[in-house]
Amino acid sequence: MLMMTNVFEILLHEGIHSYKKKNSSAPLPHLIEDQKQTKKHKKGAIGVTRSKEDLSSPGGVKGYVITSKETLLEDSVELSHWTPNVHNYLGYVDKEKRHLKGHTEKNLQQINTFVVDIDTKKQPYTEILTAALDYSVGIPTMVLETPKGFQVYFVLETPLFISNQNDYRGLKVAKRISENIRRSLAKVLQGVDLSCNDFGFFRMPSEDNIRWFSEKMVFSLHNLISWSKRQDDDQNRGLFVVESKGEGLDPTHAEWFRELLATRHVKGRDGQIGRDNLMYTLALTCYSAGKGQGETLDLLDEYNSSLEAPVRHSEVQKIVKSAYKGRFKGASQIYIQELLEAWLPGKDIPVTNHLGGWYKFKKERKDRVRSHYDEWEEDLLAYIQSETSTVQPIKWTTQSALCEAVGIPRSTFNEVIRKSKKILIKRIGKGRGAQTGLTSVAVLLQCALEFNQQHRALYYEAISLMNGSRENASALWELENQLALLTRFPENRPLTGKKFNSS
Repeated sequence: MLMMTNVFEILLHEGIHSYKKKNSSAPLPHLIEDQKQTKKHKKGAIGVTRSKEDLSSPGGVKGYVITSKETLLEDSVELSHWTPNVHNYLGYVDKEKRHLKGHTEKNLQQINTFVVDIDTKKQPYTEILTAALDYSVGIPTMVLETPKGFQVYFVLETPLFISNQNDYRGLKVAKRISENIRRSLAKVLQGVDLSCNDFGFFRMPSEDNIRWFSEKMVFSLHNLISWSKRQDDDQNRGLFVVESKGEGLDPTHAEWFRELLATRHVKGRDGQIGRDNLMYTLALTCYSAGKGQGETLDLLDEYNSSLEAPVRHSEVQKIVKSAYKGRFKGASQIYIQELLEAWLPGKDIPVTNHLGGWYKFKKERKDRVRSHYDEWEEDLLAYIQSETSTVQPIKWTTQSALCEAVGIPRSTFNEVIRKSKKILIKRIGKGRGAQTGLTSVAVLLQCALEFNQQHRALYYEAISLMNGSRENASALWELENQLALLTRFPENRPLTGKKFNSS
């Protein structure tokens, strides 16, 4: 049971008690130490069930409450599902204490992990590892096998504690990160459940179903927020950001926003900042606050209807659509000030806009003459992924055909290859008969992790071939580093197909 003790310690952090309050088998010094830790860290509860059917029983979720890791370890072999993210409290609907209540998102005490549910076994768990490395936030902490697929855990280094401040801003941030992780994996893996409850019940880990676990693979919340923002930039939508001390609250709660929203006499005049500018500024502010486009359209529709000289509904739609294209992160402080001076003269209203001005997002890719380097790299990786396999890890073609297939200029292709730490290349021959071989770190990792004699031979053959090109030095170093990371820890023995030792 030593391994499962470690698993629960990593996943739950200090969210629940270590030992039972009554009838614990732990030594007295350990119980005293646990009581001391309780004063330092608030303790919550998790919900568990004995079968999948209990999740959808007529009276609600049929299960019981666990408040200590000791109880969890004792009962885990008989349990089917649990809530790895800890709630402030959990109770029962009925007097018989059969059906749980309180397992809602707003009752979460802390978020320990993001879990991705994959409803197919068409790809092995090793492919999930390499897909997460190449296309998502990195190699997950744990992958466990379910009857119909896999569940992939990305555990936080330190938990995200949830409060009701700023309309549960922390929870909204966590939900966006969870959504982006699922979407990133869904691009390259089959069966990713995009509608899965972010912080609900998941399969109970056990020595029998865990296929991968590494306590070293944990994630910084700060890094996940930065990564999630980049995903949102690519989709031209805002992220609910966690504000640090000194920054303002939600800009739509600012006095200047409320005052502008209350104006009724604004008109469109030549040579004066007017009605359209005001609505565009309000829309950009909603966008920077992370509000949905539909919510903003409803708000501005209502505002427009209250004006003495309203515009057509289609004009309001255009204004909101333009604000949500993602060209700017928020409203201009200068424009806000000019609007206040033009339509609310004499009022001393502070402009507390934490953005300070219009900050441009990168343009949509179709609007750019030159695409960003990292996007071309993603295109090449997607091409390699679609054209290779563990049986055929290298794609051979001509450079002209390759550039045409990806839609990349030849000069850009050479620059991407020169910089990339993920793509490996081998050029053979010259002139019209020249052949170009491409593969990636992820594909070669997949070969190495299969532990199949044929795949391992193909892996060594590919490495031997790629070693001859100076362009591959960075990618080969990255491959060696990732392979060492994936195989150096004793708890990673499942990679050989063996189960955990129950020592």
